[in-house]
Amino acid sequence: MRAFALLVAVLAAGGQPANAQPVPRSPLPPYAEPSPPPIAPPDMVHYCVYENRVFSLGSGLCFGRTAYVCVPSPGPATGNRAYWTTKEDQVFVRPSCS
Repeated sequence: MRAFALLVAVLAAGGQPANAQPVPRSPLPPYAEPSPPPIAPPDMVHYCVYENRVFSLGSGLCFGRTAYVCVPSPGPATGNRAYWTTKEDQVFVRPSCS
């Protein structure tokens, strides 16, 4: 019962004991813009990028039970860049996500 009365007294006093000093907070650092991937633009046709990480052709990623594979560009429809797809490819096999 005494512990409960002490807890109520501390909370009534502002949640901190009388001798506690508030902790100064440092300001948050400014939000940094993401840097571009470390690949020269002409080389982007050979790589896929996810979260600013570079993956080579044939690399696989799993999101839940959905599998993605990095495949080469079929032409200007993808900006002549490799891209992530969930479809089966004749050369690159999707990973097994379970």
